[in-house]
Amino acid sequence: MKITVEHTECEENEVILRCRELDDEMLRLLALVRSGMQKLLVWNEQKELLPLRVSDVVYCETVEEKTFVYTENGMYQTALTLAELEERWAATGLLRCGKSCVVNLYAIRRLRSCGAGRIEAALTTGEKIMISRHYAPALREKLGM
Repeated sequence: MKITVEHTECEENEVILRCRELDDEMLRLLALVRSGMQKLLVWNEQKELLPLRVSDVVYCETVEEKTFVYTENGMYQTALTLAELEERWAATGLLRCGKSCVVNLYAIRRLRSCGAGRIEAALTTGEKIMISRHYAPALREKLGM
């Protein structure tokens, strides 16, 4: 694939994909570009609705049927389920790592193998989460391990 970047005096950024055919590689690239432009709507403790960049998400978890989103700067709540978060933003690095948790692959700083096929992930926030043995193969595949 050839990549060209042009710096111009345009009013807004523009992405043009040129391809002989719309194959899987181009579809993944298109999904990544589209998902990166979308915002995740969350609310804080004061019930203020805020748009959040998905790249700011460190991890998400479900507790008592509520979905919480954690960033470097705080904790928020969203109306989306973990399945919806993973489906919408898998191309940007969100990956299911447990029954009640989704992690941003780009927020992982270190991995440590644990017993029974589990993996401990140290995150940019200093927190540690456990990747269950059921989801560990998907993590290894995404990371090319």
